[in-house]
Amino acid sequence: MTTHTTTDAEDGTTVGGDVVDSGGAVTDGASRVDRIRDAVITVLGIVGIITIAWLIAAWLFGLSLVVFVTGSMTPTMPVGAAAISQATAAADLEVGDVVTVTRPDTGQPVTHRIVAIDTVTTSADARELTLQGDDNDFADTQTYRVDEAPRVLVSAPGVGSVVLWAQTPIVMIAGSILIASAIAWALWPTGNRREDAEPDEA
Repeated sequence: MTTHTTTDAEDGTTVGGDVVDSGGAVTDGASRVDRIRDAVITVLGIVGIITIAWLIAAWLFGLSLVVFVTGSMTPTMPVGAAAISQATAAADLEVGDVVTVTRPDTGQPVTHRIVAIDTVTTSADARELTLQGDDNDFADTQTYRVDEAPRVLVSAPGVGSVVLWAQTPIVMIAGSILIASAIAWALWPTGNRREDAEPDEA
């Protein structure tokens, strides 16, 4: 018959000749929490950097975000697509560019493709634009006189739907609460950090 002895050790407990750290489970748990905390901080940092970078780029280069809520630009830019546009002088616009202008009758923005450009005799900087949606059979009934207009640089399908969803009141409130809670939890000191911060007694 084999006899297993159990004795107390300075750094752990001997069970059958093996030393087990009595605080191992606690240490592993604390390490896991620290890893999760670090991951949360990293994600929040990345989101913050992307947001700040976009705001700076938008300010420096005149960028804006366009979300397509109608299908007039299908299939190039379908419903739910989003595009990044840059403010462009009218003299630099070309036929084939997709631009955003304001309808004179409704004041609503419209993003269509330029099919014709005419000069304006009373202004060297202004242009008279004729626009048409890619999915429309005919050009817009009215022309648009502009000194500058946001010109689409790049677009991506589906992104606009996410943007609109993120702007709904419920999502914005829930997101604000979630972010605030995540920041508070990420910055809250753990037991290990508190112990590290406490001075050793002489």
